[in-house]
Amino acid sequence: MTINKKMAVPFQTMLRDVLNEYTANGELKKAAKSSSMAMRMVAAYVRGARVFEIDPAYPEMGELDGEVFRMSDGPSLMTETDDYIKAWFLMELLSREFGMEGADRIEMHINVSNEKAKAYPRLMQELVDAMSNASRTHTWKKCRCVALDHLDWFKHVDPIFIYSLTNLDGSVQRLSTPA
Repeated sequence: MTINKKMAVPFQTMLRDVLNEYTANGELKKAAKSSSMAMRMVAAYVRGARVFEIDPAYPEMGELDGEVFRMSDGPSLMTETDDYIKAWFLMELLSREFGMEGADRIEMHINVSNEKAKAYPRLMQELVDAMSNASRTHTWKKCRCVALDHLDWFKHVDPIFIYSLTNLDGSVQRLSTPA
């Protein structure tokens, strides 16, 4: 099986762009229209999303309904695991830097139809496991290094905060919905 991955946006670029856009405009309109799922997730977080539902049936650009951001992960599962981790890390940084509440309430619900779950059960479990243990991944460690390398971009984020970031503590769930 071939999985088509979208071109990943480096975390340093995401961090710089989001900090610049939010500082200049107090919102993330450009990020919300980005081709990067991570950027769209962060834009939704800034607009109030605290629950992120991933389901192939949802629009790929995503839709925000109150605190719930529903999105597709594209044509196949596991294509964006790194993007989910980058988004989560970036949400934590924004929460601290701009005094946004709710980063401690972020939940990810990975929904699949019964058909999709039967077709890709291992991939679905790998996605849940990767998100549940995100701080052990190479992507998480890279995000931490980038944030530490650019402390001068922040006013309220320091090394103690960056090293305090941990997993979502059980807030990642695999849900199955009828086909």
